[in-house]
Amino acid sequence: MNRTFITILLLFAAVQLSAQDMQADVPVIMPQPPAGRLEVTYIANSGFLLSSGPTRVLIDALYFDGDIWESPSKKIQKAIISGDIPFKNITHMLASHYHADHFDAALTSRFLVNNPGAMLITTAQTDSLLQKVYRQDPELKRPKQTRIIQTPMFGTETYESGDLKVKCLMQRHMGKDDFKVLNMGFLVGMGGKKILHIGDAGWTEENFAGFNLPAENIDIAFIHYWFLLDCEGRQIIENYIKPKKIVVTHIPYDDLRRNYKRIKEYYPDVEVFLNHLEKKIY
Repeated sequence: MNRTFITILLLFAAVQLSAQDMQADVPVIMPQPPAGRLEVTYIANSGFLLSSGPTRVLIDALYFDGDIWESPSKKIQKAIISGDIPFKNITHMLASHYHADHFDAALTSRFLVNNPGAMLITTAQTDSLLQKVYRQDPELKRPKQTRIIQTPMFGTETYESGDLKVKCLMQRHMGKDDFKVLNMGFLVGMGGKKILHIGDAGWTEENFAGFNLPAENIDIAFIHYWFLLDCEGRQIIENYIKPKKIVVTHIPYDDLRRNYKRIKEYYPDVEVFLNHLEKKIY
């Protein structure tokens, strides 16, 4: 092997190593779903991440302990708070109500500190828990990062930012024991889709009749499983929501597969996310 050929090989190896070194220094950039496409990632229970283009919206996704309901793992909690993949560049966090299987004030306040570009949208009742955290540690307060919805019961208020539109629906939480709990449903417009997330709204006519949701032409409705197993709940879906697609939420972990089979009998096309961080494209 002559010296010229050896020299060429060494130069080629050096170029390759240099290219690898430069590649290693390049930060990892998470690809964004195209603006005309909606990507849905399951977190736990009723928690989801909606992504389209630069818009990334968390709903009811950050909390500690869901009791009999599924909870996000500590690893997922940490990733959300720190803004790590797949939770980089979250633009909005929506919290339907303050119950511990949907929301945690301490985690949320830390999320806002670490993600200064994110906006929290919730009720004054839920925000009251954040205020307690703020009093304990004023450094956590981020008033410009909160949009507190003040509409009266069964009223609406709309928030818009870029290509995101969120119509907030003030509703009552399901069950007599939680009659005074303010539950906020979210009608989200993004990625060319209309998405409804009802939190833990009760299946009553007063909770839905006044919003004229069928006229919204809802593409995907995130609805907790009681609606689909109860005849009155199914009437609400058929008369007052009329979505093209239903994604089931809030299924008790131990009953997940059994209830999924029952629900499929009523709604064969219904979808359930069975695994944390599972993604679907719509």
